[in-house]
This record gives sequence, structure tokens and C-alpha cells, in this order.
Amino acid sequence: MSGRVATALRKQWGWLADYRASYFSDDLVAAIVVTILLVPQSLAYALLAGLPPQVGIYASIAPLVAYAFLGSSNQLNVGPTAVISLMTAAAIATMPEEMRIVGAAALALVVGVFLLIAGLFRAGFLMNFVSRPVVSAYITGAALLIIISQLRHVLGIDGGGRTAGAMVSNLLSQAGSANGLTMGIGAAAIAAFYLARNTFAYRLVKAGVSSSRARMASRIAPIVIIGVFLVLSAVLDLSDRGLAIVGAVPGGLPPLRFPMVELSFFEGLLVPAAVIAIVAFVDSTSTAQELAARRRESIDSDRELLGLGAANLAAGLSGGYAVNGSMSRSAVNAAAGGRSPLSGLIVAVFMALTALFLTPLLRALPLAVLAALIIVACLSLLDFKSIWRTWVYSRIDGLTALATFLSVLLFGVQWGVLVGVVLAMALHIRTTVTPHMPLVGRFPGTEHYRDAERFVVETNDTVKTLRIDESLYYANARTLEERVAEIVQNHAEMTDLVLMCPAVNRIDASALSSLETINERLKSAGITLHFSDMQSRVRERLYRSNFLDRLSGRIFLSQHEAMETLSTPDFSFLDDHIDMH
Repeated sequence: MSGRVATALRKQWGWLADYRASYFSDDLVAAIVVTILLVPQSLAYALLAGLPPQVGIYASIAPLVAYAFLGSSNQLNVGPTAVISLMTAAAIATMPEEMRIVGAAALALVVGVFLLIAGLFRAGFLMNFVSRPVVSAYITGAALLIIISQLRHVLGIDGGGRTAGAMVSNLLSQAGSANGLTMGIGAAAIAAFYLARNTFAYRLVKAGVSSSRARMASRIAPIVIIGVFLVLSAVLDLSDRGLAIVGAVPGGLPPLRFPMVELSFFEGLLVPAAVIAIVAFVDSTSTAQELAARRRESIDSDRELLGLGAANLAAGLSGGYAVNGSMSRSAVNAAAGGRSPLSGLIVAVFMALTALFLTPLLRALPLAVLAALIIVACLSLLDFKSIWRTWVYSRIDGLTALATFLSVLLFGVQWGVLVGVVLAMALHIRTTVTPHMPLVGRFPGTEHYRDAERFVVETNDTVKTLRIDESLYYANARTLEERVAEIVQNHAEMTDLVLMCPAVNRIDASALSSLETINERLKSAGITLHFSDMQSRVRERLYRSNFLDRLSGRIFLSQHEAMETLSTPDFSFLDDHIDMH
């Protein structure tokens, strides 16, 4: 038992045993860079979630510690993100204002419980049910919705709304009361953040600065821009001229307490928490896998569930709100040289110091500047090209992606991912219900058999071969019966039917029953049923039943063996083999 425990601990915290002193400087530098990016983001994303700015700081401390000891990624930075913040805002929007802070913490707890339960049951495979087109379209829709939601802060109006239509309608109706000073500050901040993100490093390199220093400068630039606007706002006292500011930010470490709400309150959070848990897991794991692939490392999906679950529990117990892995900060952490989860622990220390000593300096920070930071960050998440490429490649996947994108805009972020997942699974089932089942023939002089409607192939009037391009299960079993009946009706001279099964990975009980029915019907019509190219796993399972005892024909190892045995005239006189590539 002790050996098993040691192995588990080694797997979970192996990075501690393998840590070298030379790694510390890399982790420290990466942590400094990430903290510079995280401080303004934590404030901005709390604003997006409809929560006080200190809540964003709280959500950037304990979750990092929890994930460092339970997660599987060496580079993933866990904390507030734009998409989860918007989903949190939608979930707590109907709560009384005085309940929203504790409601957000309770929501994070429920998300954490869902993820931990999934991790304990090793449900990491569930990520496979959320397709990449759905994730890409969801993120694009959510990013666009976030950008629209932040325009009210740039314009200096109330705005508001849960859907894109409601937000745009409110923006247009209140546009006449927009604050000119706020608009100027917001537009200038957007331009500054955009240039810092997209062209600043390039211009520095062109000016002769080394690429590493140029990248470092571009990552520090946002905090400098925020500092400039903060000083201007404080020195010129712009809040007296109508500019909305953050206001007093309580200092001190986050409170450690359980959200004191009634059980019925938690019950009302189950649906939004489940959706947030799905999005957080898929988004975080995708980011972690991409970063790990660059370093030839691997990610354990089950450990990611545990790490994210613990991070959300920590957020809920420390006055924060739901968190997940940040794509932008994780990429910065990896690019800055972060080698291990210790960089995340150092970031947590720096954020705790920020909560203790720096919050009084944030009072005069304009909300329009934080909104500008969110807008520019979300611009990089817009990926309309991916939706178009998906549509061009596959109409079914494209329809799923488009429906997901529109659902986010029309119904809100809570429903977008559910619509995408349900629609993707429904269309997949629809495709497998009517699998491709063509009659096949042989390329002359070869052992290759292809679709008789698409290629010029040899066919036989008495022996027909039906290739099944899908596993057989309850949803498509009757489709096979109908297809066989159609072949029997259209080929009066047929004496043998071969079911070619190279793509059949499974035959469930309903499909087995259909095969028994087909066998009996063909036998009564004087037609013998055979199989070819059947996988060994499927054949072994058939031996557990008595179907093979009643099969009128036999199982051939290959389609060519079946045709050589059954067909008349014999194809063996065509000995010249054509090399088909």
C-alpha cells in the first residue's frame, strides 16, 4: 500500500521531486510578467462579472495555490477569465445586489464540486463530447458578446442586458447621453492597448532592440498604460467631470469562509454551474494540451478535473468567483520561461501582496480603461475564419458552429455551449442512423473493392456485396434491414449477399436482432448471408450468441476470399495485379 501511495504522490507532485535550483530564476521572471498582466485583468474581469474589483484579486490567489498541487500542467495559469466572468455575470444577474458577492462565491463552490466529482470518477473522457468547432464558435460568440457589453463603460452610459440584441438596443437608445470625456478616455485606452499588443514589440525590434527585450516591454506596456491613465485621473480629478472610476478597493487578504446561504440557493445554481464547469474544463484542458505539446509533455484530463475543481473550491471559500485556465496568461507564462507550477505559487504570493499594499492606489482607475483592456483582450479571441473553414469543410460541423455562435448572441452565454453540444451530438446520431452502405465491386485485376456507383468496377449478378461504413447499433439497425430489403427487391438473380464490415467496430443487441431477422428473411427467399472483413473483436462477441449457429452462410477473412469462393464466373483468371495507390 505504501508503494502505491508513493507512486500516486510521485505522479501528482513529481515536479517537486524533479525541481532544480536553476529553474527558480525562470519561474520567478515568468511570475513577475504574469502578475503584471494579471493585476489589471483581475480588476477588469471582476467588473465584467458584475462584482467589486477586489473579488477579482481574491480569485487570483487561493485558486493558483490549489491548482499547483492538483493540476497536471506546468504552465497553465488559473484565475479570472473573460468568458467565465461573463457567465458568472449572467448567473448572478437576477440576484439582489447585496447577494451577488456571496452568490458568485457559492457558484464557484458548486462548479468546484462538479469538477471534483467528475475527476474522482475519472470523467476526463467527457471532453471528447465537446467538438472543437463548438468550442471555437462558443469562444468567438462569447468574445463578441463581451465586447458589446463593455461598450457601455466606454460610452459612459448604463447600457446593460444579457443578450446581444438587448445590449445593442440599450446602447442605441442611450447613445445621446454618452459622456464625451469617458468616450475620449476609452477610445485612447483601446488604441493604446491595441498598439501595445500588436505593433509595439515589432517597432522596438525595428529600432534595434533585441526580440526578447521587445517582447518583455510589450508585456509590461499594459500596466504602464494603466498607470498613465490612473495618474491622469487622480491628478486632474476627472471623476468630478463625470468619469466613472473604480473607487475605494478594500485591502487585505481574502476572507476564508463558507458562503452562508440556504440550501435552496445552491439548488438554483446547479444549471449555470454545470455549464460553467463544462466550459472551464474544455477551455482549460485545450490550453494546457497545446502548451504541453510544445514541450513534449502530456496532460492528464482527470487530474485537470481535480485541479480545476480544487481551484474553484478555493475561490468559493476565499471570497472569489469561478475560475479556469487563462489562455493569454498561460501563453505568457510559457513564453517568459515558466518551468513548473512554482511560477503559479509565486504569482499567488505577488497577488496577495497586491491585496495587502497596492489596493489604495487603484481608487482613481477609470472603468473605461478596464473596459478597454477587456475589449482588446477579446479581439484576439474572435475567430470567424475558423467558423468559415469549418462550414466549407463540413456543412454539419459548420451548422453546429454557426448555431453555437448565434445561440450565444441571441440567448446568452449560458445556453450557447449547451446548444452546441446537444446539436453536435444530435447531428452525429442522425448521421449514424443512416450510414453509408454502398454496393461494391472489384477493380479489374486487383483485390480492391470500391463503391460501384462511384468507380468502374466488376460486379456479379448472383453475388452482391454490401459494405457497411458504420458500427451497427439500435439507432441504425432497422436502416440496415431496409437497405437489404431494397437490394433483394432490385436484384432478382441474387443468390448470395455478403456484408462487408471493415468499419463495423461494434454490434449491439438490437443490431444483432436485426441481423437474425435479415438472415431468416434471406433464407426464406433462397439467399445465403455471408460476412467479410469482420474485425476479430466483433466476431468474438458474435460467438457469445447463437447467431453464427443459425447463419446460412459463413464468415470470410477478406472480401476477395469471399468473391473467389462464391462468384461465378471465377475472377481468378484475372491474375494481372494493378498497383492501386
